[in-house]
Amino acid sequence: MPPRSAKNAKPSRTAATVSAEEKIARCLGLLLVRNMDQRIEQVAQLRAIGFEVFEVAAMLGMTENHVNVAAHHGRKKLGKKAGKAPRNGPN
Repeated sequence: MPPRSAKNAKPSRTAATVSAEEKIARCLGLLLVRNMDQRIEQVAQLRAIGFEVFEVAAMLGMTENHVNVAAHHGRKKLGKKAGKAPRNGPN
């Protein structure tokens, strides 16, 4: 398999490429979730206010896959609290 050319390479996000606005947004996001005990709640809140999966992962020290799984569990938990019937359950 040929190596990726610089033109087609996916840009990596390092600390050096994060703008001041992004740093402020991350700080505010972390302040918002600092008193939440469960990662599921933290992920759900940060995603709800507009952070992307990779941003939540970096802020909480998680992998992107873990963030996606936690978000899924959060949506599932929310559905149960709202009294919604499961999708595949009996009607």
